[in-house]
Amino acid sequence: MSNWTAIALAAPGWLFAAASVVALALAVVDRHPMWPRESMNLAEAAATRDEGEVARLIEGGEDFNQRYPVRPGLLFDRPAVLTPLEAAIAADDPMVVQRFMQEGTPLGVERWTYLHCIAGGDEAPQVLEQYRPPDAEPDCDSVRAPWPRDD
Repeated sequence: MSNWTAIALAAPGWLFAAASVVALALAVVDRHPMWPRESMNLAEAAATRDEGEVARLIEGGEDFNQRYPVRPGLLFDRPAVLTPLEAAIAADDPMVVQRFMQEGTPLGVERWTYLHCIAGGDEAPQVLEQYRPPDAEPDCDSVRAPWPRDD
């Protein structure tokens, strides 16, 4: 076997090994080229049903009453700006909805009605029902969901 044949046979393996070393070196400094780390805000963590990240962000002081941008593809095809509770309701995640309800201030009739009307899933409405004010009678005629509509 000639030297050129040996080089041609070994080259793909050496290139792969070199690329792996570069990728691992970048990963050590949190700059992995194949799996970039994108930070999430509290609404995005709620949208992706990531209870651990929700807990971490709340403990870190993020405001769960503030509206945050939610990237396209996490809940909807288009971007949205939602509170974390709205995102959890849109994702129909009862655990995260329950967490926000426990952390937040008590709901008045108007806020509860709004949340009840935008909840379209199977599980989040059941959690919201537990926090229903005694005099709340849901009238959803004038309530619009804060997320993009599919027209």
